[in-house]
Amino acid sequence: MNIQPPYKKDLVLIGGGHSHVAVIKQWGMKPLPAIRVTLVSDDTYTPYSGMLPGLIAGHYSIDDCYIDLRKLCQWAGIRFIRSAVSHLDLVTKEIVCHQYPSLRYDLLSINIGSQPALHTISGALSYGYAVKPVSKFLSHWHQWLNSVPTTNTNQPQNIIVVGGGAAGIEVLLAMHYHLQNNTQIKANFILICSDKNILASHNKRVQNFFHNYLSILGIKIITENKVTSATANQLLLNSGKSLDADFIAWAVNAGAQSWLADSGLNCDSKGFIQVDKFLRSISHPEVFAAGDSAAFTPTPLPKAGVYAVRQGSVLTDNLIATLKQRSLRPYKPQHHFLSLLTTGRRHAVASRGPLFIEGKWVWYWKNYIDRRFMARFSPAPMVTNNDTDDNINEKMRCGGCGAKVSRNILQKVLSQLDIRTNADIVSGQGDDAAIINPPAGVYWVQSVDFFRSFIDDPYLFGRIAANHSLGDIYAMGARSHSALVTVVIPYSQASIMQETLLHVMRGALKTLDDENTVLIGGHSGEGSELALGLTANGTLMPGQALTKTGLNHNDDLILTKPLGTGVLLAANMAARCQGRWLDNAFTFMLQSNRTAAIILKNYGARSCTDVTGFGLLGHLHEMLTASQCGATLRFNAIPILEGALQCSAQGVQSTLYTANKQSSSCHNYTGYHPAFPLLFDPQTAGGLLAGVPAHQTKNCLQALTDTGYIAAKIGTVDKLAPINSVTLNE
Repeated sequence: MNIQPPYKKDLVLIGGGHSHVAVIKQWGMKPLPAIRVTLVSDDTYTPYSGMLPGLIAGHYSIDDCYIDLRKLCQWAGIRFIRSAVSHLDLVTKEIVCHQYPSLRYDLLSINIGSQPALHTISGALSYGYAVKPVSKFLSHWHQWLNSVPTTNTNQPQNIIVVGGGAAGIEVLLAMHYHLQNNTQIKANFILICSDKNILASHNKRVQNFFHNYLSILGIKIITENKVTSATANQLLLNSGKSLDADFIAWAVNAGAQSWLADSGLNCDSKGFIQVDKFLRSISHPEVFAAGDSAAFTPTPLPKAGVYAVRQGSVLTDNLIATLKQRSLRPYKPQHHFLSLLTTGRRHAVASRGPLFIEGKWVWYWKNYIDRRFMARFSPAPMVTNNDTDDNINEKMRCGGCGAKVSRNILQKVLSQLDIRTNADIVSGQGDDAAIINPPAGVYWVQSVDFFRSFIDDPYLFGRIAANHSLGDIYAMGARSHSALVTVVIPYSQASIMQETLLHVMRGALKTLDDENTVLIGGHSGEGSELALGLTANGTLMPGQALTKTGLNHNDDLILTKPLGTGVLLAANMAARCQGRWLDNAFTFMLQSNRTAAIILKNYGARSCTDVTGFGLLGHLHEMLTASQCGATLRFNAIPILEGALQCSAQGVQSTLYTANKQSSSCHNYTGYHPAFPLLFDPQTAGGLLAGVPAHQTKNCLQALTDTGYIAAKIGTVDKLAPINSVTLNE
């Protein structure tokens, strides 16, 4: 019986801006029962714009300036979906994503920031680099730095920043400082400002300080000019003057993403969502917006991060109040706010109304404020308490056949799936059982896998689970043919269950289609958590099997994927895994073993297994026992996923780690190597481990590498070693 309160409504947050990270933090501290919260972001990390100049200058590292959204969401119990949004269907309340199934919502909040409005300048979308999104600008800046010839450093580069506001000046000075102090690149800097004075929104003393400071550094300032067009290496101004440029940074007035207005939301003339005093869309009350995404009415606000930060608390309260059908809290913007503007070096200027203060201590003051802000969103792992008076007392759910997903939900999902066919399938979907007519003269190969979800993204989980399940087929040297699926969906409100089932099935089908594998049926049921399993079928020509009995003395042991998925997933469950580590691990979990198996066979492999739940040593011992051999492994040759060693060193372990270690003949190993614990780490959708004749190893590894695998020779089958023993060397 399942007495866990089901989800009743979907709250979706689009964008990882400053307002939304505040919502996530507050929600994690006091969640609302029966509400499923999802963050949709096109990147795992969101930058804190206030620290961008310091990052460019070299005062900060990437980790100092970016909030790890995946880690923060894991801590807060919020689903994280990495995808870009392309459209909203405001009638059906659906979010249309780029290369991801549509998402439903009952309540929606948008905080996607802004970007320079380049569409008004001919050629600007093709030439030069907008300072927002920050991640893209940094990538382009570093690419440009690496592209500047080091053999001709006497030839100055022309760097032009377009935009005389705070963003343009701070980025310009940061780039200038970096080149002066960290490279041998010589450059001429030019600042173009359309206004009469730079920093038009600041007082005269601030303007004069920066004007004089730029002049002292030899930076040319062009005011009362607008860029009318851009080419690869030149800018044309409205005065008729042209400027040669090697690097162009766009920091012009803010523009909105076009899909906001295209979706039918009431927007201002620049495309930003018009919101009332409650940060609620004036045209669609179930949609909220904050930060640069919003056009506050009746009096518009400047596009400044300080407003987004202050709006976070009000936005959280109003989202919760809407869900509880309570009165909303008005947002009251401050009339004046403090700006701390950096000068490239560890020096800054404070500006507020008529206030002007400058000095090194101002930079350290700003540094303290910024780091304290960032620390709020790197919370230590904690357990939240969902037991509140608002819990929904749902009646106990039945087991047995009463726990099947309803026919209505199942039919709606199946009608939206594009399921391929195969001439070998006499009867499949719709019948009580599939009838298969295997090809003549081949063996029929079958395997089954089933496990709980390890990530809160059902589409991604479906893709990885299907890939994992096909691993046994490929490890046998077989060709994947068809599959039956078993899926368990957490009980929730019907529309939420339907979406979850649709997403996990679309994920599984994406993998099956990529692997030319037909879905021929399955079973769905209710449970306490999402789970998926596949019964995979394959075909194999007689005499072509890669069994565990085929190892020979002097074979080299080749591993086709790095280790570490178990420890990284365990760290993620405790909100201790960096988002980029997990993103990288997912890339390998989605990598098919099909091509690797073909390559291994082509280079003489006779024995193979996929490295999964029992870890590298557990599966190697199975091969050694079956083949009556021993082996020697080299720690330093084993490929390891980024972050796995760090998490392991902190004592993070998968729940299966201890059992895997105890069942190994190496559990009494007395030496020390950082990679030792990873030998027992259970792998999800791990790589293949195969024995290849030594004379074929070099060419085999080259073929695997050329195809995209991180493959390595990790040891040898040792004829002098005792049977079923593994010797560990550096």
